[in-house]
Amino acid sequence: MIDLFSPKGKKDTVSTTNKDKSFEDGIVNIINKIKAGDKLLREEFINSYTPYIIRTVSNLTGKYVDVENSDEFSVGLAAFNEAIDSFDEGKNMFFFKFSTLVIKRRLTDYARHNKKHCHVYPFTYFEDKNNSYFEQIHLKSEIDLQNTYEISREIELYEQKLRDFGISLEHLAKCAPKHKDSKSLCIKIAKVIADNKELFSKLERTRNIPKTELLKLLKINKKTIERNRTFIIAAALIFGNDFNLLKDFLDISEPGGDNIERSTK
Repeated sequence: MIDLFSPKGKKDTVSTTNKDKSFEDGIVNIINKIKAGDKLLREEFINSYTPYIIRTVSNLTGKYVDVENSDEFSVGLAAFNEAIDSFDEGKNMFFFKFSTLVIKRRLTDYARHNKKHCHVYPFTYFEDKNNSYFEQIHLKSEIDLQNTYEISREIELYEQKLRDFGISLEHLAKCAPKHKDSKSLCIKIAKVIADNKELFSKLERTRNIPKTELLKLLKINKKTIERNRTFIIAAALIFGNDFNLLKDFLDISEPGGDNIERSTK
């Protein structure tokens, strides 16, 4: 019998497909009961998975978590509770993958608000020629195997998109801007492309950045686009294809604010 209220029980369930499904079905059933108003079950569920919350917060912040005095733990606890309320089994297959993302987003918001550095993964994790970049992500974050499967699937789709543009992950790692401001600018340019249907469509159709149209929209140096072509395309593909897991677990988060000067033409 699978113990749904035991983090150990949760780990045991990743050994076979049948157990995976049984465990997830049980979790969804519990969450549905909680959302229907079972307050006692909510409290029991959260208490049972407090070790999971502590581990997740510790992994994401890179710090020891003191339950009594940690603001980050409080943020993580509130985020886990939020994940229970907002979980939609029709959109998300795995609750713990979803809750991990919610916790990370709330910790990121908290870190930005307090002007602290949030633990993220740069494109340099992709440098390994033997594709161990994925193993590094897994070891760094210790995400459960179900979450790992989802990330792996997104990476495969992303690699395929990059190949269409003649870009490899190794080449991308070497081309990523080293300066923080340059990277931020490139990410914002990529976001503009991804958010504009005509620009993104032309990007995918021509396999190149639509510089003429882009320069009409933004007051940026043409050489900036040419010098950072690979990175801008790679970032635009993440935003434009809704690779949310990659966006969250790699250093390609959406930049705050929009300080790119728009063209008035």
